[in-house]
Amino acid sequence: MSQILAPVVEQTTVPDGFILEQNSKTLMVTINRPNQANSFTLGMYLQLIEILKKAAEDDTVDIVLVKGNGKMFSSGNDMKNFSLFTLSTEEQRIQFATELVELIRELNNSILHFPKTLIACCHNGVFGFLFPMLALFDQVFVTEDCYFVAPMIQLGQGHEMFSSYTFPRLFGHSKSYSLMVNGERLLAKDAIECGFAQKMFKTKEEMYSHAQKMCQSIEQMDRNSVMNGKLLMREALMSELSKAGERELKVNFKIWSQENLLENVMKHMMRMRSRL
Repeated sequence: MSQILAPVVEQTTVPDGFILEQNSKTLMVTINRPNQANSFTLGMYLQLIEILKKAAEDDTVDIVLVKGNGKMFSSGNDMKNFSLFTLSTEEQRIQFATELVELIRELNNSILHFPKTLIACCHNGVFGFLFPMLALFDQVFVTEDCYFVAPMIQLGQGHEMFSSYTFPRLFGHSKSYSLMVNGERLLAKDAIECGFAQKMFKTKEEMYSHAQKMCQSIEQMDRNSVMNGKLLMREALMSELSKAGERELKVNFKIWSQENLLENVMKHMMRMRSRL
């Protein structure tokens, strides 16, 4: 990471942005920025990458369980991220976009190639890149009040986290268009119906209890059998997912290197808010 992105990533690292707790062979990762609706700074992107890399290599970890602290799972990308850069020349904009693509590619790969079990416990709102990211998780549990929103295209951005491939496979073209272009919410009951999520609960407590029991059950299984099973199920799709991810990054590179990026994002955000 070079001179444009690296200082901002370091500046926006949140020391307590993730709470890590290991119980037996399960690493619980709690997104911990409740006063900012658990939004992700650029520094937190790198923090999550490092957490997953370490967990993948740690022989004491078989499962990573992700949840959010506070009123919602996560509001996605912190919209202040784009305001932290002064990009006055075309060369700076291209360099910025190049470095941001590399960061997002690393995040994509940390999820796509994670060899162990990934479980998410979601409550209330799940926004932005977290929504398509969860399509690559092995199990997703939701509370009845949970809903998912992918506002990227409405904000003048592009597909993220392989959503151009996973969404049509999960939801069909028309529903994917409604979710990605129209910004339609995917409600918990619909997430269950289409197979995006596996089980719904009335309360967070019930959800966490169920997830804990599942983790305990998986921990008793042969680690290599579980990992090989996941790999075989994922391997047939890996090439297509990787190609989709690269296509998305190519489109986003053009968007992120354009002049007046921040102004365009803010314009689309104000338009979205006026419709609420």
